[in-house]
Formats: sequence, structure tokens, C-alpha cells
Amino acid sequence: MATESELRREIADERRELTNAVASLREELGQTAERGKKLGTAFGAATGVTLAARTLLRLRRRAKR
Repeated sequence: MATESELRREIADERRELTNAVASLREELGQTAERGKKLGTAFGAATGVTLAARTLLRLRRRAKR
């Protein structure tokens, strides 16, 4: 059977591993959030360009009438 000091050491090792895993997950989530922000910005810009182009086409069609 493990002694109290061995159990404490094992618990401390597990705690360190969990702390490292949480830090790694936080970093990955941060990177994912940054990519999401960039994607949202790109999507918003593309939508804006599309709406502007549609508006210009409609205005040109009206001008030809």
C-alpha cells in the first residue's frame, strides 16, 4: 500500500498535469476565438461588398429606364 507521502506526491503530479492541460486548452481556445473573429470580419466585409454591388447594379438598371 502506498504511503501518505507517496500519495501526496502522486496527487501533486496529477494536479500539475491538470494545470498544464487546462493551460493548453485555454491557449487553443484563444487561438480558435481569434480565428473566429478574423472569419467574422472577413464575412462581414464580403457581405458589405456584395450588398454594395447589388445596390450599384439596381441603381444602374433604374438609370437605364
